[in-house]
Amino acid sequence: MKHLSELLNTEFGSSLTAKRAQVRNEILVRGDEIQAELAKGWSAAAIWKVLIKNKEISCSYKTFVAHVRRLQRQTAKTEPSTPKTRKEFTWDSTPNKDELI
Repeated sequence: MKHLSELLNTEFGSSLTAKRAQVRNEILVRGDEIQAELAKGWSAAAIWKVLIKNKEISCSYKTFVAHVRRLQRQTAKTEPSTPKTRKEFTWDSTPNKDELI
């Protein structure tokens, strides 16, 4: 039985599909770190420059930003929203004599 990576290399080799998957994976691997640094105030351009300089990723800035935005949308969807506390109003047609003036 062949490993999945061997099958993918055989099927796609160094095609554009393989390159896209590689770039996506490079960014997904560091997704939590990237988002943490963005939250600390670092710009996406600074993060991209450092990752390119250290050869951690191999994509254009435009591609990097698109993947980061997608990550941010996904985490925004998965984060539980705080439930709104709402006081429910129930109508009671019979008056309560204690509440009357």
